[in-house]
Amino acid sequence: MKLLPSIILLGSLIPFVAAHFKLVYPDSRKITSDTMSVYPCGSSPPTGERTQVSLPDGSFPVAVEMGHSQTAVEMLLALGTNPGEHFNITLVHTFGVMGLGSFCLPHVSFSPSVLGTNATDGMNATLQVQANGHPSGGLYTCADIQFSETTSYSQPSSCKNNTGISAVAFPGKLHANQSTGSGEPQSESSGGHHSTQSTAGAVPLQTAAWGMLGAAVVGGVAVL
Repeated sequence: MKLLPSIILLGSLIPFVAAHFKLVYPDSRKITSDTMSVYPCGSSPPTGERTQVSLPDGSFPVAVEMGHSQTAVEMLLALGTNPGEHFNITLVHTFGVMGLGSFCLPHVSFSPSVLGTNATDGMNATLQVQANGHPSGGLYTCADIQFSETTSYSQPSSCKNNTGISAVAFPGKLHANQSTGSGEPQSESSGGHHSTQSTAGAVPLQTAAWGMLGAAVVGGVAVL
């Protein structure tokens, strides 16, 4: 009987680990662990539901659940209602998340300098959160959003960081699907989809984007 709590705990972790990682906010497209390796959105088409993002604020939170102890993460954006594979805007360059469970960036910027254009009221877009595959390639999940002048910034309860979770900046400019969880290049035979993001308008992780990351995670501001 003494083993029962451990068995229950293990059983609760199995589906979580199998999922690799989960995009919690903005609301993600429906996806399974079996299709997460299919570029660009885990074989999941656009949905009719879009998370409203505040235009006046100029940023939105991104919350994920991590299923591996070391994960390379990158956040990309494609403008339009059905952008296909055109995720050519880098919101946050590839960085490493160390630890399991809840992880959140409370303010991911979509300023004109990041987008390379001005977002407008009613404009549709799709967020792609990309991670390194296990053992190679990439994993992908997406969320459909819409910019709104009338929506106010709101930080969901899911935007939190587990105790002990941390984030580190990776040197270089590898995409997450080209990186290992520790930031090293994957083998050339990995077969991962090398997306063609433009670096125009991208924010270096060590400056603006990493400043937000550090404030939220390293500084413990968002740790609950």
